[in-house]
Amino acid sequence: MHAMGFRMAFDVVDLIWSAMRDGEFYSPNDLANSLEQPVESVTRVLEFLKKYKFAEQVTRREMIFRKTANNPSPGDALRVLQTVLGEVRVERTERANVSGACKRFSASP
Repeated sequence: MHAMGFRMAFDVVDLIWSAMRDGEFYSPNDLANSLEQPVESVTRVLEFLKKYKFAEQVTRREMIFRKTANNPSPGDALRVLQTVLGEVRVERTERANVSGACKRFSASP
């Protein structure tokens, strides 16, 4: 998925997450109607939120969801993940540069 499609998809996740109030129950139809979004998109987002423990399905018979308690928003979680991954990339690059410089230095007469 290219960056624009990812950003648009994540905007829908944020929209749905923000519409859900702590401790309240929601069906995909409730959220789709209140947010004027296709029910299929809302259902996919709710399944995503459930899979990664941002929300829970409270009954097996019906698709009724609520936010899980004390979780950050998916957007906040993504920003933390991007920061951590960015720091790991920088650290690996710095180590590679230092390692290469050491090899060049030790190879000199």
